[in-house]
Amino acid sequence: MVRLLTGFYGKYQTTLDDKGRFALPAKLRAATGPAKKPLVDDGLILTKGLEGCLTLYPEVEWSEIQRRFASLNFTRKDFRYFSRRFYSVASVVSLDRNGRILVPSPLIEEAHLKKELLVIGVNRWIEVWNPERYAYYLEQFTGSYEEVAERLLAGDGQQPE
Repeated sequence: MVRLLTGFYGKYQTTLDDKGRFALPAKLRAATGPAKKPLVDDGLILTKGLEGCLTLYPEVEWSEIQRRFASLNFTRKDFRYFSRRFYSVASVVSLDRNGRILVPSPLIEEAHLKKELLVIGVNRWIEVWNPERYAYYLEQFTGSYEEVAERLLAGDGQQPE
């Protein structure tokens, strides 16, 4: 019996073809949400991520981001800057019949994507990385895996200040 994952997990290597497409790994396509329906079935939004990757959001997560952004104050300069960068490159994408996603050229440039890609499931979203940038990101991160886990998961579960 094959169990379906709830959320996105795992790290996968794939390639970007000459047309700017990559195959979303089958295990990520099968990941389900609370309704036990594949998360990728209701639509996907691809945009600039953090630390140099692209982020692929299922519709349910995108809706939550929209809700949270709607509560922020538009008069804040940092909110306007982030919103402009985040939304100006956002694109609705879908899987073709072969499970591939077409990455718009501005996003390929934004994330410095080349032929080799790393696709990572991060529970509520998927990240698409240039493998060299991902390795550099990991090298630059301060603190060990255990130290970060302790900071995030210790005590009452509240985020550190």
